[in-house]
Amino acid sequence: MIDIASHQQTSASNKSESVAEIALEDVAVKEEITVDQLENLSYKENSKLNHVLLRKLDRRLLPVLCVLYLLSYIDRSNIGNAKLGGLEVDLHMSTSQYQWSLSIFYFSYVLFELPSNIIMRRWRPSHWLGILMFLWGAVATAMAASSSFASLAVCRFLLGVFEAGFFPGVIYFMSLWYTRKEYGRRIGFFWSFGSLAGAFGGLIAFGISQIRNDRLATWQWLFIIEGVPSVILAGFSAWYLPNKPETAKFLTEEEREHAVNRLAADAGASNDHSWSWAQAASVFSDWKTYFYMLIYVTGTSALQGVTLFLPSIVADMGTWSKPVAQALTVPPYLLAFFATLGISWSSDKYFERAFHLVGLNMIALLGFLLLMFLPSDNIAGNYIGACLVTIALYANVAVKVAWFNNNYGGLTRRAVASAAIVSVGNIGGAIGGQIYYDPPHYFAGNAIAFSCMGAQTVLVIILRMLLARENKRRAKLSQEQKELEIHKYGGRDLVGDRHYSFKYVL
Repeated sequence: MIDIASHQQTSASNKSESVAEIALEDVAVKEEITVDQLENLSYKENSKLNHVLLRKLDRRLLPVLCVLYLLSYIDRSNIGNAKLGGLEVDLHMSTSQYQWSLSIFYFSYVLFELPSNIIMRRWRPSHWLGILMFLWGAVATAMAASSSFASLAVCRFLLGVFEAGFFPGVIYFMSLWYTRKEYGRRIGFFWSFGSLAGAFGGLIAFGISQIRNDRLATWQWLFIIEGVPSVILAGFSAWYLPNKPETAKFLTEEEREHAVNRLAADAGASNDHSWSWAQAASVFSDWKTYFYMLIYVTGTSALQGVTLFLPSIVADMGTWSKPVAQALTVPPYLLAFFATLGISWSSDKYFERAFHLVGLNMIALLGFLLLMFLPSDNIAGNYIGACLVTIALYANVAVKVAWFNNNYGGLTRRAVASAAIVSVGNIGGAIGGQIYYDPPHYFAGNAIAFSCMGAQTVLVIILRMLLARENKRRAKLSQEQKELEIHKYGGRDLVGDRHYSFKYVL
């Protein structure tokens, strides 16, 4: 074991010591892992063990988390399909009241994301996710009993409270198991089920619209049929999901040790499993946090606007019936599902995030231009525009989530940053619920969404430039400057990704 104080004195006096050696020693200090443990396995043995471990992790974690997110996304977004099923008419709501029933979900969603992630960081993730799932499923089902705008708004607010912790919680939870180079395609696969939820939501809504029953309206059947599965699966998920690699019973002792060691090696000097309020607060004094918040809020404004109003946008394109309009929302979401998988794989393969975002945003901007300026009688062109924006906006999320998660070191900083960025970013959900107010062509809504994606593109480019400059600055630091960097941020327990050996993902 290396004494921290003597290590600092030695590194200050011995200027010839390489940065790589210092980073390796920092890992040993942080996790009490010796250099021999990190280098013990041959490359071939390490590669084989890593392959087996990843296969086990993927089989255990991804199917359950993806199904849970599918249900979560259906429960929050099915109000758009419910509108076509008669919700707005039966509850005697004005257009303004309907829009507020969309937006109020995000008010509670924003308020409760950060507290939820703090609970998850300090408690058992599996139990917390199971509790959240049971509660949001119960509320989603109870929405079928809504009799007025007020009761619907209360249900939507509570739905936001209980769903708030799920998405940022899973973002953090998955980082406990995968390295930064493995994370993007996994979070992309997880997020892709959000777009798959849109496809399923349209199909389910189409099927429910064929039910002939005078006791319940179409929208009531929709809320019940889509809410009950969440309640049923809540207990299973709490029992089935593991909490952390160190205690995962589905892994062998050798696999658990390897899982811990490879994550520590990937994090380098920023590896830290401790908790303190100072670590949590440090996220809010980090300049890049606010860049990521702005990037997220601009994207979410456009995404949630399209998600919530896509059934109405498609319905207003032609003279088809409402059930047909429900069914026509399926292809854009299916295309978004496959695009998300492809772009996430590419982003991980090249270990690059910003340029992938810019490329996706160009597709979104083209789609919005088609929706804005093509004449209404060009149904095919407008439908292609709707497909393009859906593809780009959904695939965009997976890449930006992987980007900000990669660039925070230490479990506490990462958990708090994930919740804070998603929380503030979801203010865009409240905005998105208000922007599509001008049917049937929705020119103003598409123009606002276009502006949001243009602004996000500029922010992404600026942030990439700043992170690249910071990487270059750190590479040129002298030994004395490196030690000052650590003290500047309050010592090794608080420095996290601000450590001089941490390289930001671009």
